[in-house]
Amino acid sequence: MKFKLTLLLVLTTFLSFGQIKDFKFGKVSEQEINLKEVSFEKDANAVILSEEGKIDLTPSNYYLTVKRRIKILTEKGINEANIELDYYSKSKNESVSNIKANTINIENGQPVISSITDKDVFDVQINELYSSKRFALPNVKIGSIIEYSYTKNSQHNFSIDAWNFQHELPTLFSEFKLNNQAYNNFSIITIGDDLNTKYKAKSASTTTWFLTNIESFNKLKYVYNAEDQSERIKLQADNYHTEGGKKNTLSAWKSLILDLNNEYETYRNPSAIRDIAQTIPNGKDDVETLKNIVDYVDNNVKWNNFYSIIPRKSNKTLLKEKVGTTADLNLLLNELLIAKGFDSYIILYSTRQHGQIMFGYPFVNQFNSVVTVAKLKNGQSIILDASQLNKEQVEFGPINAFNYHGIVIQKGEPNFVKLNQKMSTYESASSYHFTDTKLVLNRKDNFDGYFYDKDAKDENTLKRYVTESMDIQLDVENEEKVVYDKNMYTKSYRAASNNVKSPFYTVINPLREFLKQYTFEDKNRQRKIEFQFPYLFNIQTKIKIPEGYSVVIDDTFKAHHKIDLGLEYYQEAKIKDNVLTLMIQFILPEGVYEADKYTVLKQFFEKIKTESTKEVLIKKK
Repeated sequence: MKFKLTLLLVLTTFLSFGQIKDFKFGKVSEQEINLKEVSFEKDANAVILSEEGKIDLTPSNYYLTVKRRIKILTEKGINEANIELDYYSKSKNESVSNIKANTINIENGQPVISSITDKDVFDVQINELYSSKRFALPNVKIGSIIEYSYTKNSQHNFSIDAWNFQHELPTLFSEFKLNNQAYNNFSIITIGDDLNTKYKAKSASTTTWFLTNIESFNKLKYVYNAEDQSERIKLQADNYHTEGGKKNTLSAWKSLILDLNNEYETYRNPSAIRDIAQTIPNGKDDVETLKNIVDYVDNNVKWNNFYSIIPRKSNKTLLKEKVGTTADLNLLLNELLIAKGFDSYIILYSTRQHGQIMFGYPFVNQFNSVVTVAKLKNGQSIILDASQLNKEQVEFGPINAFNYHGIVIQKGEPNFVKLNQKMSTYESASSYHFTDTKLVLNRKDNFDGYFYDKDAKDENTLKRYVTESMDIQLDVENEEKVVYDKNMYTKSYRAASNNVKSPFYTVINPLREFLKQYTFEDKNRQRKIEFQFPYLFNIQTKIKIPEGYSVVIDDTFKAHHKIDLGLEYYQEAKIKDNVLTLMIQFILPEGVYEADKYTVLKQFFEKIKTESTKEVLIKKK
């Protein structure tokens, strides 16, 4: 288990509050010994029985002390005995010390304790910035209880990831205490539904927080980054100290962006780029010219898999070495766009994996990458990432980039911009007909945007979102590969079944399986509802009714649901010229909705999921 900058510990479902609070090393209760599973997360491989953390905050640094106890429940859970405590080791600004750890096993009814020594702890350098204290607890097996404690000393007391109550494991008890002896004020930022509900009305002077029975953060739904949205506390200094003294939030953002802009200016080569731009052909319109620029960048430089917010190579050096970070590549793309007459700028942002930006706190570590914006003559803004270019669909940037907002790197006042996703479209057309010996299906799907996955196996492409309309086993007779044509990806195939004498055939909704994934079980949702991307489905199935059969369509089959948030669903089945036509349309117009819309969304999806279970019957007369 890996813990970064924060640490934890928790307890079991059947233990009382008094039993799990203030546990003592080497002392275990009968309830802890007998615990076999977690009642609220029965598939857990291990459980944090109890964890306690305390920060002592001083004017120059902070000390975090952590004590934690875990119960191993399955064979897979044994891996939790491998502990990694990461810290910022550059310039010796952080350190981890006072490590103690035990494994407790019950043998012949008595606890047997195996402890680590200093020789069992290894200091491993991860990169030029970070190191890790690593150790493995001994003699761990199913049923073992492991416990450890340590202290972290850090000089980074401007923005502190103070405490995580929620982890990859379920937690029975987690407590955090704060002792603030620093001169300047700190804002206490609580993140998570349970934490904000429990302490919403509490005094700002609260210094102790605890939660019980916390599910693992992997159970969180409709979030881009589960760990970032987990139950946790951050500490943020209210004033921003620079060489010119204290600054307020807006002026601090201005200084931060100005510093970054100056860094970019030192790496720009406008005269050299103009010469290169002249070799890139102009298209018949600005979209084609944009694609030509994208082709040039994609063909001449590659990403080294490192995210960065500041370039470290000039365009000349980058083109010579052929490889660079996201900042290096996007600077090149930005300059080429400007040289070709586009209005273009670079946006500082945080990827979904990195977490959301808190604009009330101008801290550069909130960001981990940049993207480039190209404005078309029709006013459309295209978001591009030169490290992950989509040469076929330039208007669909990498999905990881769409994480709410970013900041334009420029001189002047801070300009916060929303990173908007373009809607993805999925069209599916199927036709069934009966011969004397077969039921034959011809299907063709067109899709764009994030419905296309270049890593998906070709044979699984049409099974990821839309299923077949007839509930019968079909064997593929002819299948074409995915091709890109007329701004859409296309996939088609022919399949058949020899079962042509069935007394009835069931026609099902092709979106039924897709809609099943939308479950809404939160009791007090305070997080935004984050869907991966906005989309539109347009599905049509035609079935030529075989001779001697009739069709049964329930009067309630036709349905149309629409809400003010823009979501809309339609389904209908009708017969014309002896052909049954099934039509399904569904639109999710936005990727993100505010937390107060959770109930409305829940009610809408419950309605359309019910509609999608309705069937049409083709039966012998």
